[in-house]
Amino acid sequence: MNDFLAVFGLPIAMSLIGGLIGHFVKNGIVELPKFVIEYDEEGANFSSSKLIRWVQRPLRFLFFMIGYRNGGSAKKNIFFDLGFLGDLLIAIGTGIVAKSTLAMANTDNIYAVVSSSLLAGYAGLSYLKAKQSKEIADTVIEQLEVDHKGKEEGARGESNS
Repeated sequence: MNDFLAVFGLPIAMSLIGGLIGHFVKNGIVELPKFVIEYDEEGANFSSSKLIRWVQRPLRFLFFMIGYRNGGSAKKNIFFDLGFLGDLLIAIGTGIVAKSTLAMANTDNIYAVVSSSLLAGYAGLSYLKAKQSKEIADTVIEQLEVDHKGKEEGARGESNS
């Protein structure tokens, strides 16, 4: 462990600083981990018995979590974002990659290590955050907009009649 810290300690520290800068530039705050489950019971056929319904609901949710989805829940997703902790993990990884790249280039200059690690932490985090934000926006936001537009059109259609 001491050998690892002797080699990668400075790049990891500099990359963490770059990752922190990138985290605050993107979010403006420290984000806690997020766990989003797009689950609803719309269209579910439950028993009229309260006891059986009490068993059906948790089982249905458990099946959803495992991956069994049918009908209306087929396109529902589960998202997990580590937030600030994930950004730090990304920064640690990019610091190691930056130092390894410089070692392959046979560069031992301390300023090259510091600058490349800072940039790697910031750029790696920015790249992954942008990609993650695009994926979430493509799935969740568009679905919300479609649902919202459908409700608006339904309301307009009823008021015009």
